[in-house]
Amino acid sequence: MNVRNFNDRSCERYRPYFDAYLDHELPVETQQDIQQHVVSCQDCARILESRGQIKQLVRNVVTREEAPIELVEALRGPFQTESRSFFAHDTAGWMMAAAAVVILAIGGVAVLQWDRIVQPSPGVGVFQSVSARVKEILRVGLADHLHCAIVSERWKQFVSLGEMKTAEGSSALGTEFIELVPAVASTLGTDYTVVGGHRCTAGDRKYIHLIMTGSKGAILSLVITEKKHGDSFTQANAVSVMKASGVDIYQDQQEGMGIAGFESERYLAYVVSNLDRDANLNIASSLAPIVYGHLHRLEL
Repeated sequence: MNVRNFNDRSCERYRPYFDAYLDHELPVETQQDIQQHVVSCQDCARILESRGQIKQLVRNVVTREEAPIELVEALRGPFQTESRSFFAHDTAGWMMAAAAVVILAIGGVAVLQWDRIVQPSPGVGVFQSVSARVKEILRVGLADHLHCAIVSERWKQFVSLGEMKTAEGSSALGTEFIELVPAVASTLGTDYTVVGGHRCTAGDRKYIHLIMTGSKGAILSLVITEKKHGDSFTQANAVSVMKASGVDIYQDQQEGMGIAGFESERYLAYVVSNLDRDANLNIASSLAPIVYGHLHRLEL
């Protein structure tokens, strides 16, 4: 590979080469140039660290586990967006999506090796018991966050509210969910920007997905999907970590991502991010009342 000199110091010049940097595929001079930039740019340093963690997770999975038959079946109906086939984008994107499925599927197998995982419950002074079934329900939201926001890098693709309102086709939010966009933006304030909203499909589930970005490389998703397969936090005897205006919120940390979930009669909703557990839970507690209210109105 030719040496690339980045005279333009903008982050966009460096980020396309992060994967090659992590794999040590760049010339020494280029590796050093990127390293110098990362030292002085906290956003790029965070993104580079996240990509490195994902790569390591994939390496760990494929070297120590055999994919279960459920994973093989899942890969026969791969992730795709409603607007266009995800796998038509490029081979690298396809492999990253498959890797996300591997991480989630085999991660689920690992979880089942422990009957119950005990962890502190913030704010209530007792221990919360997170069962394998609850982890599985929370992982439904994580799957779409990884698929759309991270693997497809939709967090980089800004779509204005006006464009979302005029969007057509199966990927458009439509009249049912478009009003969530300004409501979420108003609730989060200036700390976060809503960069896009769409409908998509991952596996056998259809999702409503809003993506937000914040300072220091924060990537946040609000994910909504209809219940199926008997999905329910209450039926799984989950213990909520808090109530936000009467809405029970459940949480976990999986694959380095904070996940908070809540439910209405017909829907599951999630806030997923690369923030720590407490920060992610704080955002979920702000969004849960308005999202629950919106979903409840749809159910009437």
